[in-house]
Amino acid sequence: MISVAIVDDNQINRKTIKDKLSPYEDINLVFEATNGEEFFEKLKFLKKGNFPQVVLMDIEMPVLDGIAAISSGSIKYPEIKYIVLTIYADDDKIFEAIKAGASGYLLKEDRAVNIVEAISNVVEFDGIPMSPAIARRAMDLLKEAPKPAASLQNLAVDHQLSDREMEILKEVVKGYNHHEIAEKLFISPNTVRTHVNNIYKKLHLNSRSQIMNLAYKNKWI
Repeated sequence: MISVAIVDDNQINRKTIKDKLSPYEDINLVFEATNGEEFFEKLKFLKKGNFPQVVLMDIEMPVLDGIAAISSGSIKYPEIKYIVLTIYADDDKIFEAIKAGASGYLLKEDRAVNIVEAISNVVEFDGIPMSPAIARRAMDLLKEAPKPAASLQNLAVDHQLSDREMEILKEVVKGYNHHEIAEKLFISPNTVRTHVNNIYKKLHLNSRSQIMNLAYKNKWI
């Protein structure tokens, strides 16, 4: 039995995906969420052993989109696999999803059997399943010059970080502690601590090491 979660802001899309999965007795739907923010909130109420093994993640969603959710989720919950399930087949979305840590990239038009096989593939073989059209585009991307990693500014927009939070995050990424950041920005260490806690909350991370892992992953340092 493979446990699965669906994250999509469109109720009709969620129902369509559920209908595709329902005939398969080895697939257990743990929960649904309407965006990345709600996905992380629902995880908080589950014990680690009850986490979904695979999350079918849409890309374009309000509050917190799929790329941002996968980027943070792959750091905080590395045991969970993320398969993008979307209508988008353009280069930028494919590249961003792979960089964020997606284990697969499928189109919503794919047949139920293909989606179920992809879910089994990432769990049993740690594979990277893709729709044929996506696989062709991914191969083309590999032949092209590498694109720059997601920037800190993109992160700020995706997670709605304030200018001050962004300023402090840059110093955290550089390795400075609370007191050093306070001296540099002429604010109190308690103020820095408050901003850092807000950053953790918005990025859905809970430690400096996870922030640094995200920074290394996106080549900010």
